[in-house]
Amino acid sequence: MAAIITGLFRSQRQSRKISEDLENAGFRDDEFIMYLHDDHISKEIKTSIWQSFFKDNTKLDDDSFVVSVKVNDAECREKVKKVFSDNEAIHQNLIENIKFKDAHSLRYLKRIVSLRAKSEIYSSPEIRHRGQTRGMNAEVFFGKNNGN
Repeated sequence: MAAIITGLFRSQRQSRKISEDLENAGFRDDEFIMYLHDDHISKEIKTSIWQSFFKDNTKLDDDSFVVSVKVNDAECREKVKKVFSDNEAIHQNLIENIKFKDAHSLRYLKRIVSLRAKSEIYSSPEIRHRGQTRGMNAEVFFGKNNGN
């Protein structure tokens, strides 16, 4: 199975340049997906969804969008990361072991990202915290206390 890299960008107006940059880097148009939308979604709603998924304080514009690119090897990954960085991606994710046809659904990708984030939380090592102690500060009497 291949892997994909997804990038979040501030504005759909960037889509043409990102598409051209990916093609100039050697990717065919059937190797990347741009999730553009016609419906207006307020920046407050987008920001809320983003912050709930990634737990950061990024503020999104009204027309932000996501791009997914199929990558087969480390060289392809570096090319995509460079294109995304050059176009000021807000965030990038590498999702391994996914069929590219499954990436056609942005809803599916959101579910994968959410599940992986939860699994990282659950698989983190148990943290044990011990406070500083000064030892016993009173005498312990065994048996009967005769006042001695």
